[in-house]
Amino acid sequence: MKVFLHTRTPQKRDWTNEIREFARIPTLGEYVSTSGHGPWHKVELVVHCPFECGCDAEVYAVEVDHNEVLQAALIG
Repeated sequence: MKVFLHTRTPQKRDWTNEIREFARIPTLGEYVSTSGHGPWHKVELVVHCPFECGCDAEVYAVEVDHNEVLQAALIG
């Protein structure tokens, strides 16, 4: 599915905007990455609507520290 993905770091307010292909539309609270070695982003907002560019949804996500996410999930 085509997704209009908006990502940013917690410090910056400037969004990086790109169209990406996903197997399904990411959901709120889920983590996404744009590459196998890239930063993780937590999905903060999902807008389901058709776009003229052929996208199925618009997703806003903020970068997180993947080590902190893993530690919280696995250790508690």
